Amino acid sequence: MAQESDDARSMTDRVDVLYSLRMYPAFRVLFGTTLTTNAAFWMWSLLAGWLALLLTDSPFFVGLTGFLSGIPMLIVSLPAGVLIDRFDRRFVLLAAQVVVALVTVVLVLFLWFGWLHPWQLLLAAFLSGAGMAFVFATRSALVGNLVGREALANAVALTSTAQNAPRIVGPALAGPLVGLLGMPGAFAVCAVFQVLSVVITVRLPRVRPTTRRSGFWRSFVEGLEAVWRREQLRALMGLAALPTLLVFPYTNFLPVFARDELGLGATGLGVLMALNGLGAVIGSVAVAARRRFGESPRILVASVLAFAAAVFAFAHAPVPWLAALFLFVAGATGAVYMASTNTLLQLAVDDQIRGRVLSVYLLTWGLLPVGTLPAGAIADVWGAPRAVTLLTLSAMLAIVMVAARFPILRRPTLLGEQPRAVTRVR
Repeated sequence: MAQESDDARSMTDRVDVLYSLRMYPAFRVLFGTTLTTNAAFWMWSLLAGWLALLLTDSPFFVGLTGFLSGIPMLIVSLPAGVLIDRFDRRFVLLAAQVVVALVTVVLVLFLWFGWLHPWQLLLAAFLSGAGMAFVFATRSALVGNLVGREALANAVALTSTAQNAPRIVGPALAGPLVGLLGMPGAFAVCAVFQVLSVVITVRLPRVRPTTRRSGFWRSFVEGLEAVWRREQLRALMGLAALPTLLVFPYTNFLPVFARDELGLGATGLGVLMALNGLGAVIGSVAVAARRRFGESPRILVASVLAFAAAVFAFAHAPVPWLAALFLFVAGATGAVYMASTNTLLQLAVDDQIRGRVLSVYLLTWGLLPVGTLPAGAIADVWGAPRAVTLLTLSAMLAIVMVAARFPILRRPTLLGEQPRAVTRVR
């Protein structure tokens, strides 16, 4: 009998990788707009960093550009969660994508006519970051509305795959596009993807959240209270904040590593980012195929430690091929960590507060610029490898301390019956 139970558990653990795409048409639309939005996002990430380096020849300015791209997460994520829980989620997503597309189009025009100055790039980075903060939070909340609970881990992982798959093609194309079309032409291709994402998003169904019509401030406070009162959520948020603050800043310094440490140009940088994206896709697919990967706190802790270790190794790689290998591993382990965090959060909340809880999670992503800016200053003085080394070693120590503080993170699953997702789509 015990053997039969183990076999049944193993069968439910294995999932058709494309299950959510086959069973839920609305999720297919969300998957499509996620692909196009993130194709533009990853191209923007490479091109903006490279453009910042060309305009100023300063690693600090590269870090500042990354800082202003990420700081809107701290400013708008919590108010965004309230709006996501009060208004049609399709409309919120569509409005945010229109803002991002307009910013990209204006940047193309300024580059084309030679009007662009460094401060204007910083402004564009901030406005685009603000729009993407809404996009990320709303998209995450929509996943729980468009699929059933049995498909949630699979859908979250497939969404992560759609976010990371463009990292294979987008950055790899961005470098050659700069050589072929120049910086204005490369950014124009990025703008085309943003506009296409707007067109696809129009096809999403309307999603009316189930939040009670309390005042804005009360709704705001309810989201914070929900996180504070539950140990599961506090543990997950604490673990989410550390790699964002101390590990992910390495992404903003890839142009510096490529040019100054590995002797690569824009094309070589694109290849490095593409391999990092390939690893992320493989990690996301692994979570999509095995529910246990996305629903286990123990696997979450192991993956985030492995992620920090891989970035540490990348910072010390002496040759490009070894750096690429460690970036690939970092992409895979980082994707498992992010998909697991998102899945565990989705399973732990109901639809009435889903947007606000996920916006608190997004708030942890706002810590990225907090880590990026001082890392840029350290890199200016002591070099990018030492800056990344200091951050990743601090991250590994802090992750172990958080796992020790919250025993729930050392369990194979979160205990207790999870709230059921409430879907109101029309």
